[in-house]
Amino acid sequence: MSIISTKYLLQDAQANGYAVPAFNIHNAETIQAILEVCSEMRSPVILAGTPGTFKHIALEEIYALCSAYSMTYNMPLALHLDHHESLDDIRRKVHAGVRSAMIDGSHFPFAENVKLVKSVVDFCHSQDCSVEAETGPPRRC
Repeated sequence: MSIISTKYLLQDAQANGYAVPAFNIHNAETIQAILEVCSEMRSPVILAGTPGTFKHIALEEIYALCSAYSMTYNMPLALHLDHHESLDDIRRKVHAGVRSAMIDGSHFPFAENVKLVKSVVDFCHSQDCSVEAETGPPRRC
């Protein structure tokens, strides 16, 4: 197995009537613990890393660990960029192999956020990468 897009995990889950758990990761130990349990449960999984995660453990290390465990446990998994705020950061990590990203522009004015989301969606879709976006609090009508 390998690291894949959340799109494929969720399509299979929807077609076959099951849920895919998602967990935030913080270090090698949390990655190992999550994947051991998901392997026992025979469950695919989404591992999500925030920008803070990547300050403590390099993307290359996370990717290598996830790839190795995916093969060891013979299970599909998705590595997801959670609450990332910059297209450049997402671009770099997608080029390194990540196939799922969440752009969080909720701190920008709505129009600027929409423009950022569109640029991330355009890039990610060209790389077969799933995208999630945070647009901020609901606006009053």
